[in-house]
Amino acid sequence: MSKKSEKKYIRKIIEAGNTLEVINYISGRIGARGNGRGEQEGESEEKVQRWKWKRAEDKCRWLINQNFGPGDLWMRFGYPRGTRKTPAEIRDDIKKFLEKLRRTYRRAGKELKYLYTVGIGSRGGIHFHAVFSAFDSEKIEELWQDIAGTEQVPYPSVNTRHLDRRGHYPSIAAYIIKNARQTFGTERQIFGKRYCASRNLRPPKVRKVIVRAGHWLKKPKPKKGYYILQDSVRQDIGQNGFPYQSYTMVRLRI
Repeated sequence: MSKKSEKKYIRKIIEAGNTLEVINYISGRIGARGNGRGEQEGESEEKVQRWKWKRAEDKCRWLINQNFGPGDLWMRFGYPRGTRKTPAEIRDDIKKFLEKLRRTYRRAGKELKYLYTVGIGSRGGIHFHAVFSAFDSEKIEELWQDIAGTEQVPYPSVNTRHLDRRGHYPSIAAYIIKNARQTFGTERQIFGKRYCASRNLRPPKVRKVIVRAGHWLKKPKPKKGYYILQDSVRQDIGQNGFPYQSYTMVRLRI
């Protein structure tokens, strides 16, 4: 077989914390041609938006897996029932909250890391969900209640749980993106992003390799020291019209 006709595909590997996410795909520029439909002209806006939300969830999941782990906090913050505020007022509240939180962490000799999104429910209830680096959750709750509380409801609800020892948190990323969809692209949108994150978050390590083979294994095998999340295995057609496969490997606890 000549080099020109040699079949190839691309393997993209995202290393984030205890996880390795693998995406095998054909780009259309190399390898097997004619296996897909190529670039889709006149692609529906609905499909384009679906891919944008998927990419946002992927990036959110990678950031969380890379930067947070056991003992860190997954929190939900609310306002007193019936509170009505403009997006600018909500942004101001969160800015004040994060500034106070940053100072509180610093005084304790700790670094604040966070990722959050804000939502407004169908009935107008304002709430936001956040992942924070480990700290005294009671102090965090008090800081928020000092800002959001009213004379009638001085201690609005704050729910807290700690991240578990699995070291991978796809459900949290999915929930953050779901929450963002409540207002994104509407007049109720709070921020211009699907989610907000502190600047000190480390990006995942991403690398690509060209695999010289006709196709990938339909049932992927885990790398030594890892196991594959079976419900993460996907075989589908990508946005460019070519087939792809994706799956997640998680480091074994020894």
